[in-house]
Formats: sequence, C-alpha cells, structure tokens
Amino acid sequence: MIIVPDNPEAAGDDEVFKATVVKVFDGDGFLADVWNPLRHAWVKRVPFRMAFIDAPEMDQPFGLEAGSFLSQLIHGKTLRLDPVVKESTPNSPVDRYRRMLCMAFLTEHMSAGRVEYYFNAKSGSGLVKEARLVTRNIELEMVVNGWAWVTEQYAFDRKDEYFDAQSDAQKHRRGLWQLDKPEPPWTFKRRQKARRRTSEGQGRLI
Repeated sequence: MIIVPDNPEAAGDDEVFKATVVKVFDGDGFLADVWNPLRHAWVKRVPFRMAFIDAPEMDQPFGLEAGSFLSQLIHGKTLRLDPVVKESTPNSPVDRYRRMLCMAFLTEHMSAGRVEYYFNAKSGSGLVKEARLVTRNIELEMVVNGWAWVTEQYAFDRKDEYFDAQSDAQKHRRGLWQLDKPEPPWTFKRRQKARRRTSEGQGRLI
C-alpha cells in the first residue's frame, strides 16, 4: 500500500468533523459516528461520500476490491472530515442522497520500517527510523493505489495534484488500471440507466 502524507490547513471544531467510521459501503462512501462539540455527544451513523473521487460501483470490475481497500484504511478509525460544498449543492455539503460530502484525513502513528509513499507528485519508498504521527489524505490514497478515479465534472483547488496521482497509478498499472480501458463509474451508471429505460419500454408477452 502507498500512503499519501498530507498537511491539511488548521481548522476549528466548528469547521471540520471528528468522526469514527462504523461501516464502509464501497470505495468512496461510509457511515460514521460524528462528534458534536456543542452537545458534547456523538451523532450516530451519519452517511458520508468523499467529494473528489469516484470508485468503481460494487458490480463493476474491482468494485469489491476498492471497497475492501477503503475498509482496511478507515474502518474503526477516527478521521478528520472536511465538509465540501459543490456547485451542484451550492448552499450545503449534503448531496441529493443525503450524504455529507467531504475530504477525509487520517492521523495515526506510522510504524518504523520501510514505507511506500506518494509525495510532491512522486511515488517512492523510504525507511522510517522511528514511529511518528503522520496525517494522510484518504482520497489521494484511493487514487494513487488505483482504486478510484478523480471526479471530472467538478473543479477544485487540488485538481492537478489529484490527476497527477491518477496518472501515477495508471502508469504503474495499480488496482483497476490493470485493465487496459477500465470503465469509469459515471459511464457505467449512465449505461445501466439507459439499459433499464430500454427494458421498461419493451412489451412483455408473459
């Protein structure tokens, strides 16, 4: 696994969420218990969707693998989740499926030993001499390990960085890039929707 060290901007408790992941749906969505600093209580089972990546659907090639990879990364872990407001939801970080859109960061101890990493648009490996805390960008880890695409329909500040990570995964044929022409999930969903419409329009004899 390739980790992606990151340094998100400092933020107050009212700007980001502290959340513990209780269930992973697929390669880009999960349920989490969220800490409410005003009530000093946990809000249970809030759905989240990572804002700038799109993993294969579960019935696509590598969909199960993408979900499993994300589960290994974050299940049971406490994350920093930065809410994201998109053009399609200009007044709220909640999408039409009632999921909170976010960027996800995991801070935990990195053990001493050799580690594979992606940093400053380059992948490499190095030796960690002493265990230390490191903050990782989960979206970028999904992309550079080859388990998700960068969303193409939205502009965002780190778009070039994300697409560089995708190019690195593609170059090294990681994850879904083992296929010569993997089908993006947005194309797959459009094709499935068109197929359902065609099926619904056909007459049935029995």
